[in-house]
Amino acid sequence: MTRIKVTVKYLGTFSQIAGRREEAFELGEGATVADLSRALAARHGREMKRRLEDERTRPVLFVVDSRPVEGALRLSDGDEVLLTYPAGGG
Repeated sequence: MTRIKVTVKYLGTFSQIAGRREEAFELGEGATVADLSRALAARHGREMKRRLEDERTRPVLFVVDSRPVEGALRLSDGDEVLLTYPAGGG
């Protein structure tokens, strides 16, 4: 199976949970943002899983190559994925 490598960059709370500002992930070809989200939860534990999956909290924003994306987006080799919360306003 062909593998792809993506770089995940963490902002705010996510960098605290991950213990770093960025890291590389290797996923199977055809992996989606949702697959990456599951891999993040598996690597970084319960708090990361809670933040990524709890719809009652602030929604998580995945940005791939400077574009906000949905979980069904297929990732490509070399993509940069930013993980953050949307900016508040009002």
